[in-house]
Amino acid sequence: MDKANRPRMSTAELLGTTWQVWRLHAGMFVLLMGISIAMLGLFSLIVNYVIAPHPAGAPLRETWLGMGFLQKLFVSLGFFACLAVHFRTLAASAFATQEIRSERCVGILRAFGSVRRKQLRLFWILTLVSLLASPLGPLAWILYPILVFAITPAFPVAILENRTVFAAIKRGDALAKGGQGRIALLVALWLGLGIVSVFAGVSLLMILQERFGQPWFLRPVPILGFWLILLIPQLYVIALTLNYLEQRGRE
Repeated sequence: MDKANRPRMSTAELLGTTWQVWRLHAGMFVLLMGISIAMLGLFSLIVNYVIAPHPAGAPLRETWLGMGFLQKLFVSLGFFACLAVHFRTLAASAFATQEIRSERCVGILRAFGSVRRKQLRLFWILTLVSLLASPLGPLAWILYPILVFAITPAFPVAILENRTVFAAIKRGDALAKGGQGRIALLVALWLGLGIVSVFAGVSLLMILQERFGQPWFLRPVPILGFWLILLIPQLYVIALTLNYLEQRGRE
């Protein structure tokens, strides 16, 4: 049967295939996100012990307000460096998914090293818009999902075809014709699961601290919880990549 005339993959099949790809290569995907965690851990150590030493348990807001200009500048730059590494791991996950579907061998270093700065511009635009929209309060909660929905099809295009932002958005729009409902569902799942997992993680941490206090064996819990939360956007990127590959195969 001609590829263009094959039945379209259902959303349930897409989600099932996403889970299958992740599960069969879980070690690589989990370690990819571990790069983000390692960067975040290093950044936290530098802030806590070099840039702005402070007592354990001190409120973050008070610590931030007590910093000087240069300290705040270094913390801000470090934060954006952590974001850059996180975006690169997500883009590497898209590249790894393409290689897996093409039945080619791919490892963590190869996937991570295949990402170029040009391919991350959409991530930065989305981050910039979210920062600018944050003062809008509740309105930002409406505008942000709309923006994410509008540019979501462009992410795998920008990463895997190495296109500019506007070219990626235009091609992503063309590929997504007739499949906007699926894109909307993927966006809703990503945002919904992300919000629920954050609230669940914070609640669990509070319960554990109320019951046990702050013993040494609970110290890894926040970082491990955050590591698990980061797997949600990774699964989202894998699903987007699989959807893109199917759309491209039907051209």
